[in-house]
Amino acid sequence: MYLHELKLWNFRKYGTGGDTFESSEPGLKVQFRDGVNVLVGENDSGKTTIVDAIRYVLRTQSLEYIQVEEKDFHQDCVTKRRAMEMKIECTFKGFSDSEAGHFLEWIGFEEKEDKSKEYVLKVWLYARMKDNSIYQYVRAGIDMEGSYIEGEARDLLRVVYLKPLRDALSEMTHGNKSRLAQILKSHSIFKKAKDADGNEIRHELEDKYNALKENIDDFFDLTKTEKGKEITETINRLLGEKFLLGKDARKAGITLTGNDLVDILRQLDLILEKNKSGLGSLNLLFIAAELLLFEDANSGLKLTLIEELEAHLHPQYQLRLIDFINTHKQYGQFILTTHSTTLASKIDLNSLIVCNENHVFPMGEEHTNLNPSDYRFLERFLDATKANLFFAKGVIIVEGDAENLLIPTIAEIIERPLHRYGVSIVNVGSTAFKRYANIFVRKETPKFDINIAILSDLDVRSLEYYDGDVPTVTVIEPNFIDKLKAITQDICYNNLPEFFSTKTEFGDFIQNNKIVTRFPNQPTGQLSIKEQLLQVFDAEPQKALDETLLTSLRNNKKGRIESQWNDKLPVKIYLPEQWTLEYELASGKLYKYLYQAVELARIEKSNPYFNVTDDDFSTIKDKADGLYSADTLTEKQHIYDVFQPICNSTVSKAIAAQYLAQILTREQEAGVDVNSMISSDMNLKYIVDAIYYVTEPISEPENPE
Repeated sequence: MYLHELKLWNFRKYGTGGDTFESSEPGLKVQFRDGVNVLVGENDSGKTTIVDAIRYVLRTQSLEYIQVEEKDFHQDCVTKRRAMEMKIECTFKGFSDSEAGHFLEWIGFEEKEDKSKEYVLKVWLYARMKDNSIYQYVRAGIDMEGSYIEGEARDLLRVVYLKPLRDALSEMTHGNKSRLAQILKSHSIFKKAKDADGNEIRHELEDKYNALKENIDDFFDLTKTEKGKEITETINRLLGEKFLLGKDARKAGITLTGNDLVDILRQLDLILEKNKSGLGSLNLLFIAAELLLFEDANSGLKLTLIEELEAHLHPQYQLRLIDFINTHKQYGQFILTTHSTTLASKIDLNSLIVCNENHVFPMGEEHTNLNPSDYRFLERFLDATKANLFFAKGVIIVEGDAENLLIPTIAEIIERPLHRYGVSIVNVGSTAFKRYANIFVRKETPKFDINIAILSDLDVRSLEYYDGDVPTVTVIEPNFIDKLKAITQDICYNNLPEFFSTKTEFGDFIQNNKIVTRFPNQPTGQLSIKEQLLQVFDAEPQKALDETLLTSLRNNKKGRIESQWNDKLPVKIYLPEQWTLEYELASGKLYKYLYQAVELARIEKSNPYFNVTDDDFSTIKDKADGLYSADTLTEKQHIYDVFQPICNSTVSKAIAAQYLAQILTREQEAGVDVNSMISSDMNLKYIVDAIYYVTEPISEPENPE
């Protein structure tokens, strides 16, 4: 059996979905998998509320006292009125026949898609406030009324709970409230056997303990000759002569207290080493001890709730722990919360549940626009640096290091610092942005209340790239694509560029975009599939590539890409007008700064020990002022000259971007109005628009009266 679904009405931040409590939809409904479920999200996104709701209904193995409080009742954020009643409902599925037998009074059936039936158990907590008092009860059943569930059935539903910032040392240390003692007491080896008459037989540990107790008691006994007798005599002399009344004949003694099994277990400590262990090691020891309950259990719910799984654990311990939980199914169901990007990146995406605002978003295939290959891709490449998208209030997805380094600086300059708005940049390092963005595109409502901006290059080269040898090209028109599809559907036509310069380029495209390993063999005497495709290509007219055609191709490509994303809220894509980010920079008002950054990157490449100084910045700036002016940069060739070292990889994009970010910051600090330069630069409008989209809109000036 496992917890299948949780529903909340008027519990903390989650209200109800209607006007009246009785007929309303729950304020939150979340489904769990039979296995590992990981709740991720920013602070106050609802993770702890979900865990606490489960604890309130099911109680915990540690028998902690849990009572509904006034602040557990939902308070409307507008009216400030607090609800007078609340409900938490847990639905369980996956019962074996033997498990179901423990809940015969309350369990029901539900029909599955294949018409077969499965056991279903609903347990709910209802609470109401009246006359400054809170009344609560727990019921179970298949109808609205249900009946009280107590005793053994209720105990079989208790969960293991590890709270955040848990004190593993005190939990594993001896004492009346020792958690270790509770765990050991529940283990089968400490269950007392009974004789033929039904009387309990002493446990062997009790015999061993009593033998030790006798030796210790003898050591301090007044009638014995052991050294400890002196201590006992001194204490009794002080009591008899100085403290107690003269007729008081009582005698003090030093003894090992307790003689039954529970007393013995309460005196035990669980240690990892003789020296004091660190918090991380103690935390792992605590978790291992808790799992003893499920190692030995044959019936009842196996559910472990762990808040902040990463508490006190360095990344390698985190990875080992989550790998263990994922691979050892015998320990049952886990519902975990985490703020760790390390954990979020290593957990099966299907197991993630993102908490965002007042909703939860399971990442299973039935909920997202991701296909099976996307899940496999993300499993390979969703690392800790990218997993921060699950904890952000806004996300900018970029394709390379240059954007990753530059955009935070641009955002700072235009007074939209990303850290202030909780925005994360995710550098996918390729054109695989679609796979990451579709994480947030849902098949159902509600939608994510988080804005996702994709920044991509247009990747249509300028004429200057061809160095005067401007080619004739085969433009990819719709009728051309139709002819190709009539020959084969085994090519990913969505990856077609706007044009091909040569037949070789087209042949390479066919080879690199085959959906199948190989095309089917054609009958003898017929052309192969690839030869037929090349024949179609040869028959297509070619056009001379000029500025007019180039502009048309760019507009077509931009429109086509944008149309694919316009209706995929909350995702929007932002594209340059021409080619790449660096080309737009070279074409706009920051061209001199880009030139300086490229020159500094060139120097660093030739001298890895280069350490730029203020004089270096000044020298490069003077050189840029002497070479370029606003008039010369209107010429396409001069624009390309600034951009070319990056285009042909003479310098590193990332290093140039890093220097450019540094230069822009220096200029801003020196009093140059870089903000106005960026905000008014139409070549950088797509960057500015993306930043505003994930932070806040541009404020419109008020109309005068």
